[in-house]
Amino acid sequence: MKRKKTPILNRYTILPVALDVLIQRRVTLLSPETWEDRNDAFYLEQYREKKNLQTLVAICFSARGETFHHWKVFSSGSSGVCIEFDKNRLLTKFPSSEGFRHGGIEYRLVKTVKDKRPGVERWPFLKRKAFKDEGEFRIIYENQAAYERTKHVDIDLNTIRRVTLSPWLADAVAESVLTLIKSIKGCERLSVNRSSFVDNAGWKKAIE
Repeated sequence: MKRKKTPILNRYTILPVALDVLIQRRVTLLSPETWEDRNDAFYLEQYREKKNLQTLVAICFSARGETFHHWKVFSSGSSGVCIEFDKNRLLTKFPSSEGFRHGGIEYRLVKTVKDKRPGVERWPFLKRKAFKDEGEFRIIYENQAAYERTKHVDIDLNTIRRVTLSPWLADAVAESVLTLIKSIKGCERLSVNRSSFVDNAGWKKAIE
């Protein structure tokens, strides 16, 4: 009988943010105002106005495995980091009773949205079909009573399965970063490695 795979959520980010997650034991939801995809941000802004919210912040993950696309778009350069979370454990930290909502993104064509206008509740979880390779999973926090530009949420380190450093990080530097992460209290046994995505010995050896 096959063992059921543990559902994961990958958070692609940069080293300073990853260190904040590990040291402070928290993840941070931010305003969509900072997002590069203005189409995406527009839908959340429209949702905030329709719901008369003082606060709407979000954090994005990928429910898919490591790809070149994810590294290049979300964590490009040597400071990129991917934090792999245990999905089920992580989501217990975001109860709906405290203003959180979460779900996978639905990717639609412009024509489909025009022909069948989605309900307002779905707007934070919609993106154009062109972005479907992201496999995005999103958590949002909403509040009608108070304005918050950011929302810190405490997590346990056991929600983190592994940390992967950028495939563009030099080996010698990767060793120093690995040592730094392992020196953080509670992270001594955390799985930390440099990604071999763009320079994989196994792939090269396959045709030797």
